[in-house]
Amino acid sequence: MEIPLLVRFSRLKGIYMIKVVLFDFHNTLATCDSWLELEIKTLPGLALARLRSEGYLDGQPEHSPEEATKLFRELRADVRKSGVELSAFEGTKRVLAQMDYHVPDEALLAVVAELEYDCLLDLEIMPGAHECLRSLSERGYRLGVVSSAGFPPFVESALETLGLRTYFNEVLTSAGEGIYKSDPEIFRRAVERLDAVPSEAVHIGDHAIYDVQAAHAAGLSAIWFSAQAERTARLHNANWDDLQKAGSEAEAVVTSLEEVPGAVEALR
Repeated sequence: MEIPLLVRFSRLKGIYMIKVVLFDFHNTLATCDSWLELEIKTLPGLALARLRSEGYLDGQPEHSPEEATKLFRELRADVRKSGVELSAFEGTKRVLAQMDYHVPDEALLAVVAELEYDCLLDLEIMPGAHECLRSLSERGYRLGVVSSAGFPPFVESALETLGLRTYFNEVLTSAGEGIYKSDPEIFRRAVERLDAVPSEAVHIGDHAIYDVQAAHAAGLSAIWFSAQAERTARLHNANWDDLQKAGSEAEAVVTSLEEVPGAVEALR
């Protein structure tokens, strides 16, 4: 469903100046579905298959990648509820330990990194990203990224690959901070590092819960980037009706990145 540009001021109290603009990464600045699938579902199963092919699991129990995927989904659900993030390595190691596998840390780290970096081949920039970020930078906004990533180097490498990294003063990831995006603290940290307070910041992202509601809970304004939101809901097995309702709470709803600078300016 296409949602037109909508700017609302029902949440704004008093007068303040927006100084900081934060962005989600996946399905906001870029798309890479194989990476999202890896991060939320398939990583331990794929790591298991690769470790087995390289001989690290000889003589150890026989378990299927599907079993690893099931355990990982349960683990990720616990992370979202608790707000305490695990890195891709830690999550994979924990799942393999549940299946009674014992692998040297250096071998597991190497496999996780290989699987993460392999996803760069599927990386695509979101239309209008350069124009949006250039416009905001030229208007004097300080920019940052807040991403629920379990492997921080992937986000850094992806932004470098797409030529976007130079726009951002700060890049925060959930694994890097030890905090999932369900915890508003990660947004507060990003704003503080950009020398502002929450009322001077706005966050843009596609997930109505972790980008809109969590940003609001931290005291920021929020812009819901709805272009990929239904796709995000499917990837997360989330209820689309619930997400639409949550997304409508944002100060603005945009369907393209080209609309973002105007929506941010309207908040001023």
